[in-house]
Formats: sequence, structure tokens, C-alpha cells
Amino acid sequence: MSTNTKDHIQVRDFDLIYKHALNVGDIGICKWNIDKEEMYIAEKITGYEFNNINNMYQYLNAIVYPKDRDLAIQDLEDYLHGHTIFYPSTFRVKTKIGETKWVLIKGKFLEDESIKDRILHVLMLNVTGNKLHEGHDTLTNLINDKFFLRKLKGAIKTAISQNRRGALVYIDIDNFITINNTYGFQFGNLVIKEFSNLLNSLLDHSCELAKFPGDKFMIMVYDFDDISEIEGLCHKIYECFERPLEIMDNQIYINLSMGVAFFPEDSSDENELLKFCDFAVRQSKLSGKNIYTIFNKEVAESYFRKTIIESEILNAMDKNEFYLHYQPKVDISSNQISSLEVLIRWDNDKLGFISPGEFIPIAEEKGYIVQVGNWVLEEAIKTASQWREKGHSFESISVNISPIQLKRKDFISILLRVCEKYKFPHSLLEIEITEGTLMGTCKENVGIIRTLLIMDLK
Repeated sequence: MSTNTKDHIQVRDFDLIYKHALNVGDIGICKWNIDKEEMYIAEKITGYEFNNINNMYQYLNAIVYPKDRDLAIQDLEDYLHGHTIFYPSTFRVKTKIGETKWVLIKGKFLEDESIKDRILHVLMLNVTGNKLHEGHDTLTNLINDKFFLRKLKGAIKTAISQNRRGALVYIDIDNFITINNTYGFQFGNLVIKEFSNLLNSLLDHSCELAKFPGDKFMIMVYDFDDISEIEGLCHKIYECFERPLEIMDNQIYINLSMGVAFFPEDSSDENELLKFCDFAVRQSKLSGKNIYTIFNKEVAESYFRKTIIESEILNAMDKNEFYLHYQPKVDISSNQISSLEVLIRWDNDKLGFISPGEFIPIAEEKGYIVQVGNWVLEEAIKTASQWREKGHSFESISVNISPIQLKRKDFISILLRVCEKYKFPHSLLEIEITEGTLMGTCKENVGIIRTLLIMDLK
């Protein structure tokens, strides 16, 4: 059998399927003659009768749910431009009687030597039952992150072609872990469900809400004119959740960190935009939580800098990048040095000088502060002991101790071991503890403070 005969039979069989499909309510068919701008439509899924539809673009604009339209057109253009081997798409349609249905489309150019025109054959299936859980989060019934990412790709392309601006608002519930640990996993699910319902009620037709993994949500604003509109949305969300959620006779207060990015100005790549939103959320958390941050270059630079600092801290000791600065305290009456305050400094080969005010909180957050603190303690005592051997006298040497370091059970034993190693009298050691640290520590480790006093530390 020749190739031409096979193609002819294939087209003939496809036409038979068309005629049979007319009797099945959940199937639709389309034939689009691209060269002649003609469209043949036979479908009962939407319930509409279509007149004056000449191409697939017009058809999609007529039937597709507005928030899915960008994605549907993007899928069509991907096929027409040769990016996919067939035309696949999945989207929602609004029927004539007001129902929302999910439709799966598969289309392909079928060759027919007797017809020189390019004709796209499209099969439509009603897949509402399957799609409700495939593209949606089962707990909240919101679209999930994977489906959201596909829709975002289409929205970005539309924004560029129509000179529009869109926005993403990434939302992270700050205190959800505490809620889960306090009330349990099932209660946490109720919180997520109630939160999503309330959040969704704040949004208009220009926005779409998606459920991301864990306690995270994403809002896509398809079109806006001024940044003040997005800021207003963020303030509206915070105002809403100033009031507690009522869950099983419990009042649950919600704290949120939010990050905002704009498309296409911040990026025209959907994955990069999500990353930028994540940067902004992290900056919100660093700034005290329960606030929103709009992504900009400074936010990105701050996040990348913090990431580098996190990765470089432990290597800094091995590379001898840390060093100590000894600040003398002078007795005015004798004009002699009475004590020395030990200050850690860091000169990194990538970032240059890094302030202790910047890297110490990061070291505490990442759990590196004990190693850094122990290095400072030993280096300071070793140097002070060497100075005493050379005849330099001072009343004390002052070392700052992190509250995390102070609370460790082995802190006293490490302190004594280092003093003994360098034959340094611990009575000459002054431990700097902030008032807040002292108050917090007294409640948990009164014994440590008492031991320090007995040791005659200043």
C-alpha cells in the first residue's frame, strides 16, 4: 500500500470519527483550514453554536475560561511553531448553562495529497472528573504549582505581546509549623483550607490563587497599571488576617511573609520569577516577618550575599580569614591599659571585609556560632597568655559570648580546658553577656551563671 493511500484512508477514517462524535456529548471535533481561514466545529461540550469563527484563535477566545486563555493560546503557538510534535492543551471552559468543565485538546496536521491546504484536525474531550484532582490541590481545590507554572508561561507571553504588566505575590504562613505542632496535622489542614477560602474571597477576576507545597500560596495578577494596586492588595491581605481564624472553637492568628515580583520587567522566564519571589519572601523573613517585600536588584544582591556568607563561614577558619582585633580600655588615672576587648573580624576572599553585625546573626541562624565562638575563645586566650609571658600586664580580657554558646552544657568545661591549656588565669577573663541574654539564660541555665561567678569571671 502506498503512502498516499495510507494518508487518504487516515483522513477518511478521521472524518468517520467526526460524524460518530456528534452523537457523543463529551467529545468535540474541529477542523481548521489555516490557508483559507475556515473553521469547522462540531462539539456539544460547551452547548454553544458558533458562527463567524474562522480560526482556532477566535474559537479559543470564545470558549476558554479567561484565566486559562493565555495558556491555551501558548500551547497552540508552540505547536504551530514546531516546538511540539502535536497540539496538546488542557483548560477550563464555561458552558452555555454556566457550568465549568475541563477540556483536553489533541490536534495534528494530517496530510492529504488531494488537499494542498494546511488543515489542523483537533479532538476535544471533556475530562472534568480526572482534571479536578490532577491540576488541583485536593485540600483547597485551588490550582497546584505545576499547573500554575504552565499558566504563568502563557501569561508572560501575553503580557509581552499586549504590552501589559503582571505580578506574582508569593505568600508564606510564618507560624504554620507552630500551629501544626500545637494542634496537630488534621487541625493544620483545617487552617489551610479556611485560610485559602478567605484569601480567595479577597481576589477579583484579574487575579488567580494557587496552592504551592506546604504552607505557601501564590497569587497571579494578570494585569495592573500601577504598583500601588499591588501594594494595596498586600495591605488588604494583611488587614484581613489581623483578625483570627475561628477553627473548632480556637482563635488562630496568622502571620504572613510575602514576596512580590513583576513580569515581564523583572523576568520573562517563569522559573526565574518564582525564584525572585522566593528571594523577596526570604528578605521579608529576615526583616522581621509579617511584612511584604517587592523584589529588586538590592533584594537579589542581599540574598546572594547571604548565601555566600552561609557557605563561607565554616571555611573561613580553615583559610585563616577570621582574625581578632583587640580594643584597649585605658585607665584615665594611670594612663595604662586596664583591659582588652576582643572583636572578631572577617576578611573574605570573595566578599572582602564582612561586618560582625552581618555574619554573626547568620552564624547563629545556621548553627555555626558554636564553632566560631569556640575559635574566638581559644584564639583570644592563647594570644593573651603570650602577651603575659612577654611582660604585658592588663586586668582582664573581654570576650563576647553568644547566647547559643552560653546555653550549651559543655560551655564551662570548654572554657576551663582552654584556660588550662594556655595557663591563663580564668579570673582575668571577662565574659560579655547582653542584658537580654542574661535574663533569658537565667531562667534556663541559672547554674551556668552561678558557676561563672564562683570561678571569679568578670
